Amino acid sequence: MTPLISVEQFLSMQPSSVILPIDGENKPDKGRIEIALRQSSGVIVSHLPWLLDGAGEIGRPVNPQFADALEAICSDLALDRLTDTVTNSENARNKYKESITLLEKINREYQGGLEGPGFQESEVVAPGKDGITDGRFFKKGKVF
Repeated sequence: MTPLISVEQFLSMQPSSVILPIDGENKPDKGRIEIALRQSSGVIVSHLPWLLDGAGEIGRPVNPQFADALEAICSDLALDRLTDTVTNSENARNKYKESITLLEKINREYQGGLEGPGFQESEVVAPGKDGITDGRFFKKGKVF
């Protein structure tokens, strides 16, 4: 699977104080970073399976409503994988938990219908309304 962000994007998002694994030339180890980005993208897709297209890749472009958040989460999860130690800080663990919580929230919002300016309007549809015979309640969206 192609990661959500490239190694170059990942490196540009990191402050200079972050210590990353280095290769033999004293430069960031792009191979290990690529693996961490693929693994992080896999974690994201495991929470948001609707991101995948028919070929098993993340569909491009990612919906702009949450693209920036997903890129930041991918970067944070990859950084956590690259710098994870047995004595990882409490702040890093909390940031990881917050990322997973945000993924779950995005999934709930997407599955329930996007509601936001210019994206989609949704409403609860009851049986018998608008000629619907299905006995379940569900959200019906209108794309603008």
